[in-house]
This record gives sequence, structure tokens and C-alpha cells, in this order.
Amino acid sequence: MNREKLKNSCRKRVRSLYNFFVSRPQTRTLIATDLPALNDIKRFSLKPSAINEHLETLFVESLALKPRLIVELGVARGQSAGVFAKVAQLCGARLVSVDLTDCSKALDWQDWLFVQQDDLEFAKEFEGFCRERQIEPEFEGFCRERQIEPTIDVLFIDTSHYFDHTLEEIRAYFPFLAPHAKVFFHDTNIDNFIFRKDGSIDLGWDNERGVIRALEVYFHRKFNEKEEFIDFVSPFVIKHYPYCCGLTVLEKLAHLFPANAPAPRA
Repeated sequence: MNREKLKNSCRKRVRSLYNFFVSRPQTRTLIATDLPALNDIKRFSLKPSAINEHLETLFVESLALKPRLIVELGVARGQSAGVFAKVAQLCGARLVSVDLTDCSKALDWQDWLFVQQDDLEFAKEFEGFCRERQIEPEFEGFCRERQIEPTIDVLFIDTSHYFDHTLEEIRAYFPFLAPHAKVFFHDTNIDNFIFRKDGSIDLGWDNERGVIRALEVYFHRKFNEKEEFIDFVSPFVIKHYPYCCGLTVLEKLAHLFPANAPAPRA
């Protein structure tokens, strides 16, 4: 057995022993709501995964924005896609998902727009892609002024998790954000092990703080991804949840601030 296989084997043993003897994961009770879509997500989030404890947050935060266009970068098994599809169906929004691999079977919804492509290359074609499919911006005056369309209301980034790639994604897609938009970054707190709120752990990997470090560079601000926090760097409110690989939520509030207000530069 080579060194890497031995290391992975040891990590799996540590995870199993920790979950069996130490963590005592909390048993979650499913409490039904008046919204069937939310009940489905609550039920689905009971199954442990790298993102299960954030699914309700993705749904509620996105639904509150009443989005017209949702763009998802990174699909994998389709857990987040399923959440955003429910939001899109409730709000009459368009959902565009991008992944390097063929994830076209991850979601059973005929109105879903899946693109198998590198997301940075897709960003160069994004305006034409939306124009061909008549995806119209909600804030037309704002878009004409900046000569950018369409506008993204909800952006989800969960791709390579490497620093350079994440920083380029920010630079490529942030110019498309609507004046009031939300951006979700998953895996902002990963290491060799990931910790859930229910007390269980799972295997992770050391990406050298790739995602959170890209946000630090963009905002010129240091963040402690091991702790929950709320910050503000004009025009973004930044909320961070450290558990389950970490989820960082950016809410852009440009519509509440003067057009000449200072903004972070990449």
C-alpha cells in the first residue's frame, strides 16, 4: 500500500471511530411546514452529505429574493440543482447549471438548462447564450446603463474549490450580478475532515483555503472560516456558516447605496 492509500485508509478509520464513539449525531425531527417544496428539502437534507445541512438555507435565501435568473456553477449529484429547481418553479425563474462532466440526468425537469462546459469559458458566451433563449434581465435600465445583460439574481459556486479558479469565477460572473443579488460559495471551510452541526464528521481534503482565500483577496479582508460571522463590505453583506464544508452567502445591496459607493476590486 502506497503512502497516499495508507493515509486515506487511516482517515476513514478515524472518521468511523469518531462517529461511533464520540460524535453521537443528533437525531433530527422532520417538522412539516405549509410549503410542500420546503418539506421535500427538509426530508432530503436528513441524509448526510457534503452539503445537506445547507440545503434549507439555499432554498429560503433564494426564495426570499424572488429571482428571475439562477446560475449554478457545479452540479455533481444534483443536490443543489434540486433546491434551485424548486425555487425556480415557485418564482417562474430560469435555472442555468454548468459543469465539466455530463450531469444532464441529475435533475428531472424539462425547463432546466444544463451546459456541459468549463464555467470560465461559458462566462464568455453567457450573454449570447441568454439572448438566444430570450432570458431577459429584470433591471433593464440598469443593464443598458452598464451595457451588461442579462443580470443574475442568484449565483451558486461549487466547482474546483481551487484559489485561482475561484478568483477567476468571481471576476467573470460578478459583473453580471443584479443590483440586489445573492451569491453562495460552498466549501469555504474544508480540510482533511469536515464537521457537521449534528456532531458527525466526514472526509474532506486540504485545498489550502482555496475558496475563502479567493474571497479574502477579492474583498481585501481576512475571514475566519472556522467561526460563524456576519460582515459587510460595500455593497455586500457577507454571512458565513462554518459547518458541513462551509457556506458563505453574499447579498449584494447595490440598490440601497449610491452608485458611486466604493466597491471591492479584484
